[in-house]
Amino acid sequence: MMLLFLAPQNIVEGDGWGRTAEPIRIDDTQFEETIAAYPSSAFREDPESLRVRRKLSAHIEEFLAGYPYKAFQNTLGISAYETYFNHPDRMYYALSVSLPWLMRPEGEKVRDFLKEQLARTPPYAVDGFENKAGAPREAFEVPETLRLGGRGKAASAVGVYAFWCYTHHCGDVDARKSHWEALKARMQPLLAQDYAFDLKKNHANDEAQKLNGDLAGLIALIHLARSNADAETEKQAKARARTLLEFRVNLERTNARILEKTNSSSAHLHASKLARYCDLVSPVAEAVRRLSDGCAAERLKAFREARNGWPLAFGDRLIGGENYTNPPHFVHALWAGVVTIERLEGAKVLSFVDVPWCKGDFYFMEQCAGALWAASGRGWTQIPR
Repeated sequence: MMLLFLAPQNIVEGDGWGRTAEPIRIDDTQFEETIAAYPSSAFREDPESLRVRRKLSAHIEEFLAGYPYKAFQNTLGISAYETYFNHPDRMYYALSVSLPWLMRPEGEKVRDFLKEQLARTPPYAVDGFENKAGAPREAFEVPETLRLGGRGKAASAVGVYAFWCYTHHCGDVDARKSHWEALKARMQPLLAQDYAFDLKKNHANDEAQKLNGDLAGLIALIHLARSNADAETEKQAKARARTLLEFRVNLERTNARILEKTNSSSAHLHASKLARYCDLVSPVAEAVRRLSDGCAAERLKAFREARNGWPLAFGDRLIGGENYTNPPHFVHALWAGVVTIERLEGAKVLSFVDVPWCKGDFYFMEQCAGALWAASGRGWTQIPR
């Protein structure tokens, strides 16, 4: 009789997926193509697109009717809790990218809502919402004594990109000018200090996610500087954005370890994250696809196909250890892959749309918008200089 000895395992991770490539330098053409690109919308009237469009509209209607909400607190298991949606950056981004896919009445409500909130809770602010303020988001009861206190904090500059998306989709050109000085002040630390990122290190504090968000913020700053005829700020933002774009592309080319440990849960243990695909806005995701020599798409495909239940809300745990369910950021990250990097066929992407994790699930709004864009043919528009 043959005996098999298996090492115990409670962390689902790996040493890396797929091949790597040599690092590259980003040239002028590649950089300008990245910052000028933005998804366009051309809705298709097929049954699956209509289904997702209705789900998106109904979810946003529910959110607007019940606003404000507490932060969504997700119970993982031994990793304890994670909190989501406690900062306006996610709210502005999700609602803004949803706008092209909404019917006129819902779209007007969203525009009015965002414009009204702008003076109170700008998406580029450092401080976010109080975690315990508002109505519960969850479909399950979270005792107040177990809710995490404090308020949300911006983890990156992605809120600047969310602000620009709002002005782009809502046509609020005046806001670009009236908020310009505050935006420059918010981005000054990012422009003033050298940006360090270790391409080979296995990070635990979601540094790759922050890199994505900071790069998105710098791209938005370039557009906003052009709107305000601020040549000096545009010059500084372009120099820093180019450095971060090289970091992001070369992370994909040189480092195959896409799943990293994370300290994002309250217990700071037994949790893993696809951090490099979180807060990955469409133009940056497209640059990663285009400039990574196929490495990104190959890895994501292999990783995703080994986890067939990945799109399900509260699905069985597929990453992390000794937890009950997947974390929402796991689904959020893989959606960025299937929509833009893997470029799965649009009908397939639509079929992955499941149900939201909670009321006001901003990730779900982004998933619906991304799936509808994929089904429409993944068109791009060029942002004028």
